[in-house]
Amino acid sequence: MGLTNGAGIRSDTRPFDERMRRPGSLRTVFASGVLVTAGALAVSAQPAPPATPTPLVRSPGNADWAVSVEEARKRASAEQKPFVFVEFDRQGCGNCTRMDQLLYPAFDFEALLVPMVPIKVDLDSAEGQALALRYEIDDAPSVLVVTPQGRLAFLMQGFQNAPDFYSHIHEQLDAYRRFARKVDGQDVAKLTAPEALATGRELSQRHDPAAALPRLQRVERAPDGTEAMREEALELEAAAELDLGNSAAAQRTIQKLISSSKDPARQERAELFLAQIPLAANNPAEALKRLQEFRKAYPQSAYAAQVDAIIQKLQEPRPH
Repeated sequence: MGLTNGAGIRSDTRPFDERMRRPGSLRTVFASGVLVTAGALAVSAQPAPPATPTPLVRSPGNADWAVSVEEARKRASAEQKPFVFVEFDRQGCGNCTRMDQLLYPAFDFEALLVPMVPIKVDLDSAEGQALALRYEIDDAPSVLVVTPQGRLAFLMQGFQNAPDFYSHIHEQLDAYRRFARKVDGQDVAKLTAPEALATGRELSQRHDPAAALPRLQRVERAPDGTEAMREEALELEAAAELDLGNSAAAQRTIQKLISSSKDPARQERAELFLAQIPLAANNPAEALKRLQEFRKAYPQSAYAAQVDAIIQKLQEPRPH
């Protein structure tokens, strides 16, 4: 569970499967997450907030802080550093200042940044909002550690104290390194169905759909795959295809699941996913039609409140 202090600041350090299935989010539709949510809709339907210049960081940790996330990723790749360290703050955030004061002077922070290129991002800037949407960040201060390609290695929302921060980040980075070595050593064509599904699921949860996709497709072909495994793989596969921008492939995959599954709950999730695909293709009128049809077909849906929120947002006048 997330950790809280007296001020209610939380460190969201739960395992990936718990974090990605939290109640109240349409990301619960699939384990890997649905690309289009009410939050995504709000961002796409309104003008992007004006870009806020990244605050200059005067070398805390004796590191050369990047001035944009893109620069940080390029530098990490060029310098063969495995990680990008992203610190989110916002104007007037007292806990952000407190976190900086507790972390920056420490030798532990300097050692932590050795394999990383760090960047500080205003959560309310256009760049910050785009990252927050992708990685489900809604709080400042937050710390995100990703590979240069964007695979999630660590996420903490809120701040409790420095020892807690270092304990969690080292533990989760060690777990990520073990996972990455396993992934790098896999021959996807020879994976068993359980291995392919477990790895594909975690890669999806770590926001790496490109690496997840071939493993999920392997589940369908593996001779030891069960019907339940293949159906979960199809769910995740459709979400990965949508994340990669291939809405046509995602639609074909989810329709394949709808036509074959006999699980009512899975059918409902698949129908909801299908209804949201037009949002990714920037076709809100079609999405509205499909979502309204979904609500008629599933009046008692567990996702009713979230779907109604998206329908309401779609019905609002759009800015020109």
